[in-house]
Amino acid sequence: MDKIIFFDTTLRDGEQASGFHLLKDEKLKIAKALANLGVDIIEAGFAVSSPGDFESIQMIAKEVGTPDGPIICSLARAVEKDIEQAAKAIEQAHKKRIHTFIATSDEHIKEKFKKTREWVIEKAVNAVKKAKTYTDDVEFSCEDFGRTDKDYTVEVVCAAIKAGATTINLPDTVGWLTPKESYEKIDYVIKKVRKLGYDAIFSVHNHNDFGMATATTIEGISAGIRQVEVTINGIGERAGNTALEEIAGILSTKPEFKKLYQTNINTKLIGKTSKLISELTGVYPQPNKAIVGKNAFSHEAGIHQDGIIKNSSTYETMDPLDFGVESILTFGPRSGKNALKKKFNEIGININDDEFEGVSTSFKELTDDKKDADDADLILALRKEKNIPKYYQMINYNPINLDNDFGCVIEIKCLENTKRIYSEGDGQIDAAIKGIKDITNNNHLKLKDFSVKSLGIGSDAIGVAKVVVSNNSLKVIGKSKNPDVVTASIQAYINALNRMRYIEDYFKKTK
Repeated sequence: MDKIIFFDTTLRDGEQASGFHLLKDEKLKIAKALANLGVDIIEAGFAVSSPGDFESIQMIAKEVGTPDGPIICSLARAVEKDIEQAAKAIEQAHKKRIHTFIATSDEHIKEKFKKTREWVIEKAVNAVKKAKTYTDDVEFSCEDFGRTDKDYTVEVVCAAIKAGATTINLPDTVGWLTPKESYEKIDYVIKKVRKLGYDAIFSVHNHNDFGMATATTIEGISAGIRQVEVTINGIGERAGNTALEEIAGILSTKPEFKKLYQTNINTKLIGKTSKLISELTGVYPQPNKAIVGKNAFSHEAGIHQDGIIKNSSTYETMDPLDFGVESILTFGPRSGKNALKKKFNEIGININDDEFEGVSTSFKELTDDKKDADDADLILALRKEKNIPKYYQMINYNPINLDNDFGCVIEIKCLENTKRIYSEGDGQIDAAIKGIKDITNNNHLKLKDFSVKSLGIGSDAIGVAKVVVSNNSLKVIGKSKNPDVVTASIQAYINALNRMRYIEDYFKKTK
């Protein structure tokens, strides 16, 4: 079996995407997570780009580049200063690589450099030779390979290998090639280079501008590529890069690839790693993102739910647990009766067939105009009720800014009694939620998910908050809107508490 090398560039290409800036300690956390995940090479940054990037690479090289850890790599243009900085940054890594590159397409040569093809080859050769004085492991990239003449690519690649490059990267920098074009071009270059007596590990680094990054990468593997350059969640410049989780998923699941290739990736850690990247960047995958999106293994349609209940393979070609994520049956007006009955059983309620018909109809009517249904909706349908009582209401909230922390005074009405408390936290929302938990005696509840976004621009903007609160197997959703995002968040949390209290009261009365 051939090994597919995973070269992760989350900390370089992923982090340079707009709005994805990471602090040094955050980069170190990610590097450690990537090492645990089993990536073979971490491109830790672009050393010459900034002092911060240089220091981050140095720190990762020292703490993650251990004898049994991954190769630590820095990017460098085909410029002496870049290569020198890259070498200094990765110096403390036990296994190190310099990744140098220059654009090879005529678009870049003529418009950006205003030079000749011969000049590019000379720069490439000099860069590889320079990098080789610092480490035996040198990668060379033909930037914009996707639009580079294939015979000229062969010429550049042979020169780079002769100069000492051990890995040759053929990146589709602007995501231009179709899968068929990618296969044919890579196949041509690799075969021609080897026919001329040169060889190296061949790599791809594909961008997703036309949504084809995963497909072109897989076609590259079929054409002879043995290193894939990827990012967690597919983050990166513009439309992003090839997603690590998608390539790892295909190689570890589809029989025709599984029998041919092996990797070091521990796929069970993909969900955890994806979540870490999302939390640190503040950018979460789209809900329908393959493997790591929240809807990737989520089923609401009745026909799909019925199939999943009977045998998960009917609508899931992968086991979500293999990727450290869960399969979820979501509930709404399209849910089937079998799935609805299963959900009632999960929260400890058994309904006979005669009664269930009416409950099912009531649930569908209740949730017909809702985006999210939760366990409180099940109880509302069971009791033929429409509204949740207001057990808790916010009366007043005053934020207090401290030197190194955040505090607030919050006043909550609990049925007939009003209580007031001072609370501190890591932020205004955290301080308020801690105070509300203390007032309402709800410290046993867990905040499973929280999101807040702003709709609109300037003074017309509205904060929209959503929280998910759980108590063992029970889960409820609270939502709210307010011009102030903190107020919206507090109200959403209180709404969730009211919904959980409604469920808990039902179980108390039916004991």
